[in-house]
Amino acid sequence: MADIQGINSVEIAVSVLEAIAEHETPARAIDIARLSGLSKSRLHKYLVSLCRCNMIYQDPETNLYSLGHKLSSLGVAADRQNGTITTINNVLCQLRDRLNISTGLAVQKGELLSLVRYNRSNKNIEIDYRDHTPLPLDTTSAAGKVFLTFLENYKNSNLLEQSEQQLIRQLGYSMRLTETKGIPGNRAIACPIFTQDAQLVGSAIIMGLLPDSQEQLHQLAQQLISAIKEIKL
Repeated sequence: MADIQGINSVEIAVSVLEAIAEHETPARAIDIARLSGLSKSRLHKYLVSLCRCNMIYQDPETNLYSLGHKLSSLGVAADRQNGTITTINNVLCQLRDRLNISTGLAVQKGELLSLVRYNRSNKNIEIDYRDHTPLPLDTTSAAGKVFLTFLENYKNSNLLEQSEQQLIRQLGYSMRLTETKGIPGNRAIACPIFTQDAQLVGSAIIMGLLPDSQEQLHQLAQQLISAIKEIKL
């Protein structure tokens, strides 16, 4: 992701937050400027915006800055989400070890999907992915089909034919059998992961050099589904 152009002002705002955290005690603007490498004049607009968003707090008596309460709630949410991801991925790692087939976990981030975890098999020849690899939210990915089928806001989008949606709901999984150009056997199977109150939290994936046999693919899908059903979210 480092070579993809982002929004510089967001990265600067994060550096300001990190500078305040690094100071450990409430900080003066001059201290934050020194730690973040910003001039005081440039820093001021970031301090104003971060205060408005409750990301930082300025004491009206001392004018010192500290981290705001919004960061605390975001931290709690991050711990909860990461705990969920870790729980799911531990099961996927066990499945990988049992089958010697690569597994992964995809979640939705905004309008995109992200392969937040990739667990490589121990095969000598395998297709490697990095964690947080973007995945297409369309019919070219097995995980994309899962989200198009089970997320309400895509239910009537016509991005995935109704007949295929019905089949995915019936089977409990989707497949991508179209091979990546120049890589024979590169296929994927994905199934939805739901919380106990039926909220879709992600898609579990078996991926890589999968067999040609439809029967074998179906058996792999059933093992993936069985593993995911053991998770209590």
